[in-house]
Amino acid sequence: MKSICYDLRRAIAGRWFLAALIATTVALYLSVGQATYGLIGYLESYELFEENSFGYSMTDMLTMGMKGDFGLLTLPALAQEPAAEAQDITDLCTFTPSNAKSDLPKMRDGKYKTYWSSTKKGYLEISSPDDTPMYGLYINWAQYITSWSLQVPDENGGWTTIHAYEPDLFNTVYNEYLPLEGGYTRVRLLCQSPDDRHALHIAEIHVLGEGEVPSWVQQWKVFSGKADMVLLITDPGDEYIYFGGLLPYYAAQGKEIMLCVAVNTNSAYKCELLDGLWHCGITNYPYIAYFKPNLCRSLRAQYDTWSEVQFVRHVSRIVRIYKPDVLVTHSVGGEGGDGGHMACADAAKRSVHTAMDDKYDVGYGVKLYGNWQLKKLYLHNQDDNMITLDYNQQLDFFGGKTAMEVAQEAYAMQSYQRKSVPQLRTDGFYNGAVYGLAYSNVGEDTVGGDMFENLED
Repeated sequence: MKSICYDLRRAIAGRWFLAALIATTVALYLSVGQATYGLIGYLESYELFEENSFGYSMTDMLTMGMKGDFGLLTLPALAQEPAAEAQDITDLCTFTPSNAKSDLPKMRDGKYKTYWSSTKKGYLEISSPDDTPMYGLYINWAQYITSWSLQVPDENGGWTTIHAYEPDLFNTVYNEYLPLEGGYTRVRLLCQSPDDRHALHIAEIHVLGEGEVPSWVQQWKVFSGKADMVLLITDPGDEYIYFGGLLPYYAAQGKEIMLCVAVNTNSAYKCELLDGLWHCGITNYPYIAYFKPNLCRSLRAQYDTWSEVQFVRHVSRIVRIYKPDVLVTHSVGGEGGDGGHMACADAAKRSVHTAMDDKYDVGYGVKLYGNWQLKKLYLHNQDDNMITLDYNQQLDFFGGKTAMEVAQEAYAMQSYQRKSVPQLRTDGFYNGAVYGLAYSNVGEDTVGGDMFENLED
């Protein structure tokens, strides 16, 4: 009995108290013989005591209880403490550039519009103290670059490449995390561009020590496969100004979301765009197209500027590439008469047919991506078949914040549109909670309040 009490005291201190109590008690009845085995079978029928839950079967725990070894059961719990978060050790590091040493502080001034630039074939060497190895680099690129390598010292006193990068113009990751497995005290970023225009341009850089990658470090996925939702917008910032809390609302539900931006913009605004998306729980790297930011006041004028054929093909390719169940975009009227918004709505409506018909071949992506039939198309602020989303409910995913609160915080990270719209609004065409079902092949919305109605299965 004394031994049993000792075991109980040890077990109470750990997460295994209940299992230890039951198994130790059962051990008193081992003399019952066959009945014990019946009891074991009964207890193992409960999911609570499955081997996958505790790491031990009920039989194992009974045996350990008889040996007085139940204290060992607490060891896994003690050993599984979360790893410490990696520290930002940038201030401990030495940066040695091939050129423009005076511009190095621009990489640490907290501004995306200022940056250090190498020359072609130039480099940036980074050194850390011997007792504080580097385990990761987080870089905010200031411009598109064509070719570069991440290098570490070799045993012969030279450099060896551990990461060679040949970027795609439309898939350059502007906020990029580079792991350094095993830790290094010297690394080098080497530009291999043939010209200075596409050399290394670094707006901000952070060096991380050993540990778990902090949540503020963006680790983007270049998405491939099938998306649940595609949000098509004209400019960075539209995702909050006109669509409110849409992104955090559905990110909190675990939906695979792709943001597609029509207008190409500068790298500083791209970095801000990424900051906002990451804050909203979006981890799929957005698709940023190549159309010029020459926005007009009518659909006809916008198509004359962008090329109607090219833009309709572009939207059809998006549908074919990401295969969303739900496509969401601007209103037909362009939310105040913006031609870019009108073009998004028009091309989205046409993509219902162009993305599923073989005859739309050349330039429409059918050979590369196949056909795809949209399930639902929602247009912002459309009067017909209206639904309203509730952006004011508290979301556990964001620690109790509402979708609108998260969107406000994300929008505050952007300078691109805040000049014209300093604060998110919820009135008129700025009401991002109201949508109209413009197309559905799964039936009309009857309950409302959810773009995925009739699609959950």
